[in-house]
Amino acid sequence: MIKKTHKPTQTSPDPERWTRLIDLISRLGIKFKNKSYLEIAFIHSSFKNENSGIKEHNERLEFLGDSVLGLVVAKYLFRTDPSASEGELSRQKAKLVSTTVLNGLSDKLGLIEFVLLGKGEGRGDSQKKLGANLFESLVGAIYLDQGMEVAEEFIIKHLIGYIQHSDTIREATDFKSILQETCQKKFKLLPTYRLIQETGPDHEKTFYVNVSIRDKYSAEGQGRNKKFAEQDAARQMLKILKIKF
Repeated sequence: MIKKTHKPTQTSPDPERWTRLIDLISRLGIKFKNKSYLEIAFIHSSFKNENSGIKEHNERLEFLGDSVLGLVVAKYLFRTDPSASEGELSRQKAKLVSTTVLNGLSDKLGLIEFVLLGKGEGRGDSQKKLGANLFESLVGAIYLDQGMEVAEEFIIKHLIGYIQHSDTIREATDFKSILQETCQKKFKLLPTYRLIQETGPDHEKTFYVNVSIRDKYSAEGQGRNKKFAEQDAARQMLKILKIKF
């Protein structure tokens, strides 16, 4: 059981580290009522094993956070992609919560430098899931301390925001290639892409692209550059054509 009386100073002899961690979490939009949850979220099991005074590590929080994360992402996909089939939703969810994505997000947020590891543990190839596990344990801590609504807001803001501005997911599936192959087989021609408009400031533009097949099918997509917008348009067209991907 996670105890509310757990003191951060027991595992954070470096007050400067603790201050920086609190500052980071605050900048991410979270202010913990019970900082014990936050502290435990950053304690790796290897650190506990090497320090007899440590009573808890983050694996239980990781388990909880994984479930919360899965529910929030499933709910998000269900609401934002009403035409997607169960299989499509499952594939999209698997990509969003993949180790690769969560590792990248954890690194972007600056979480990994604060984890307490045992001397025998590294932050390299031997810990390929370290960032992903850390993000999940932080989500679990936020859920326990702040509740589901705050945890959901945190996930949507940081995970979904990261995905929308990252190559990781968008390049995982090449929708343009799938659509091109489909068009060649079904229609004996290639799809046509057209840039519709650009919105937003130069450093944060959104591009809108139309893709059409003859005059029979048309779909639109958007993205932070023309390439991503074309991929999104191709994805929408594949849905219209009822092509699984």
